[in-house]
Amino acid sequence: MKKHRFDQVEILIADKNRQLRSSLKGVLHQAGFRKITEASDLEQMEDAISITCPDLLLCDIGLEGGDVCEAIRKLRHSQTGPNPFCSVILFVDVPTPEIVRAASQAGLDDLQIKPIVGQKVIDRVNYLVEKRKPFVVTTDYIGPDRRKGARPGSLRVPGVTVPNSVEEKVKGTYDQVGFKRKVEETIWEVNAQKIERHAYQIGYLVERIVPAYREGRINRESLEQVARLVMVSGDISQRLKESDYTHIAELVGTLTKVAHSLWRSGTEPNMKDLSLLAELSAAISATFKAHNVTSSVTGEISSTVGQKYKD
Repeated sequence: MKKHRFDQVEILIADKNRQLRSSLKGVLHQAGFRKITEASDLEQMEDAISITCPDLLLCDIGLEGGDVCEAIRKLRHSQTGPNPFCSVILFVDVPTPEIVRAASQAGLDDLQIKPIVGQKVIDRVNYLVEKRKPFVVTTDYIGPDRRKGARPGSLRVPGVTVPNSVEEKVKGTYDQVGFKRKVEETIWEVNAQKIERHAYQIGYLVERIVPAYREGRINRESLEQVARLVMVSGDISQRLKESDYTHIAELVGTLTKVAHSLWRSGTEPNMKDLSLLAELSAAISATFKAHNVTSSVTGEISSTVGQKYKD
């Protein structure tokens, strides 16, 4: 593999063990890294991410001060820091199935088992330079694509090649202004994909919620699906404000109201809510399938359905 120059790559080592930080910092310095900062708890790590965001984050899952996996998930979902696509390598003591699942769902790039071997970290950095995986966007996940293959009948989700500041700095192609622009453009693309995944999820949930309620088959799973519908519709409403799909914002806003009404009704739903859910879901789905649907058409649909909700 080609030898890389790492002197411009910014690394943040976040681990409560000062000796580990010092040892790893020394190994990285010998390999050519010069811009290395440290954090001893989650608050320090999140502060560093929020202010500048490193090119590469090396952090321990057991970092004190909160949930590290949730912090990484927030990073990937553009809820903290200027660059949701920074590379992340997570350290774990014992890779139990639960820990591996939580870490993978957070959106990290790689998992390293303690005790940490400096050369293995450097090998993974080289891999991230040459072969970093594209990101995939689903209703719940934003991060490197780990799919082995599409499941039969599932929605085919395209990958997104995200800006990689580690690669650009190593290869001498990094330009701060240009990189910032690429990050903003990719965030826009990820947001659009997230909206489409949510729209698909709304259809999936409504197809299961409405029959279950109408046929009196309400159980714990049904209530969980309604709760999820409330969450998904609320999230898509926020994302629509800064997207190319603002013309369906009214439809989704009405759907959110109906979903909340259904949730509050518990096991005794208003039949009007069930009818409106089906109509709204079909209308939202139609706007994504028909590229020539205009804001006036969706506005008319929203007005008609909204009037039914008031009646």
